[in-house]
Amino acid sequence: MPFITYPQTGGQVAVLFPADFSLTLEEIAAKDVPAGLPFKIVDTLDIDDEFFNAYDFDPNNGVAENIARAQDIQKNKWRTLRAPILAKLDIFFSMALEAGDTAGQATIAGQKQALRDVTDTPLPSDSIASIKAVVPEILTQTYSYTPPAA
Repeated sequence: MPFITYPQTGGQVAVLFPADFSLTLEEIAAKDVPAGLPFKIVDTLDIDDEFFNAYDFDPNNGVAENIARAQDIQKNKWRTLRAPILAKLDIFFSMALEAGDTAGQATIAGQKQALRDVTDTPLPSDSIASIKAVVPEILTQTYSYTPPAA
């Protein structure tokens, strides 16, 4: 299935999926691509939907990966993953505080700091696929706290 790509403000790619096959692709582009913008008709388009905003318009290929933007998207995904974990650790910290468990408080504080630092994790700079594959273990592990016996 052919696609029409063109640049949006900021260089990101816009993609048209032709639905009216009574028109040629050139006629669709002339009708739907904003006036004065370049466009490219491509036969195939390999774009990761989760990282759609990490693609720029490329006049030769239709699209090009924007690695810096993909890295930002991945780090934002990590922020989303860590939010409920931090909330859970806040509860555990309160439990440790109420129990007078200073060792537990220190452990939980360390876990929370490690989660805050997760966005410092280096990411590959070669492709969106390699960036997407990196998910720090700290975001996938199970967290629990049991107060010490009184």
